[in-house]
Amino acid sequence: MSQEAGRADSSPINQPYYSFRNGKWQETNACVQLAALPSPVKLFTWNIDFQKPNGDQRMKTALQHLYSLIAALPQETVVVIFFQEMVHEDLATIQSTPWIQSHFHITDIDSSNWLSTYGIITLISKGLPIVSVFRTRYRSDMGRDGLYVDIRDKFTIVRLCNTHLESIVAHPRLRPGQVELASQYLHGQFVDAGVVAGDFNAIEEFDRTLHIEHGLKDAYLENGGVEDHESGYTWGMQSGESGRRYGVSRTDKMLFCGKIQVKNLERFGAGLKIKIGEGEEAVETEDEDGDGTTQFVTDHLGLMADLYLEMGSQNY
Repeated sequence: MSQEAGRADSSPINQPYYSFRNGKWQETNACVQLAALPSPVKLFTWNIDFQKPNGDQRMKTALQHLYSLIAALPQETVVVIFFQEMVHEDLATIQSTPWIQSHFHITDIDSSNWLSTYGIITLISKGLPIVSVFRTRYRSDMGRDGLYVDIRDKFTIVRLCNTHLESIVAHPRLRPGQVELASQYLHGQFVDAGVVAGDFNAIEEFDRTLHIEHGLKDAYLENGGVEDHESGYTWGMQSGESGRRYGVSRTDKMLFCGKIQVKNLERFGAGLKIKIGEGEEAVETEDEDGDGTTQFVTDHLGLMADLYLEMGSQNY
């Protein structure tokens, strides 16, 4: 048997997206205007651990932290947010958050598109012209998939993929086929630029070169990052016993291709905690309190970066 599982025979599964109008989230039609894409687009990606307790409190604090980061950006900045490991209660929290209602479209209002008890969701600034939203199913033992949003810059299509790859050491290997499938769609016909970001669960040696094998660039490496350097780690520092057992790793990534550059890549969310039982207050500290009164919001650090579309794409 091959050491790697082949790419799933997966066709795109189209789905709607939603905007908050007249006091409720409503299905929205794709944009047909030929407008210029604001530059840069700020992309955030963050995995919010679905297994830990106090999920509602943790999610609310995560959204508060994201709001503080977004509020500090220039007013004209447009934003896309990728979330992984969302559960039903997280969807309810997102939909009830006023700043999201005012400024964002969302791809999912329930869990009907997921193959597991948790899934991925994307938030898109209302200033971005959305052409289509679709998913592809990976060959996966965990119900993992890719969630794509196509946005338009005049005659240029930029494809953004939110993803959560297989979490474990699998035999045969599953993540290579999952990256291959995502890459296929990012290099698709009429697509000028593509970005795939999220939780890549890059825990084995072969994960280091998957982007090269499938024609993608790694934003961390392209921005001067070095493998096995503490500046790149996104998991393990806030993972308790699991982190001590498996060590730290650069689990979360942004990969890209085509007429786009991913600049100013940064981590966020380090040390972000809740005070257990005290509402939505976050405590930003490096160490867990010994008395068990605080809890990390999630075991992952988030990534944020600026997306710059290059001029002279194939469709100009």
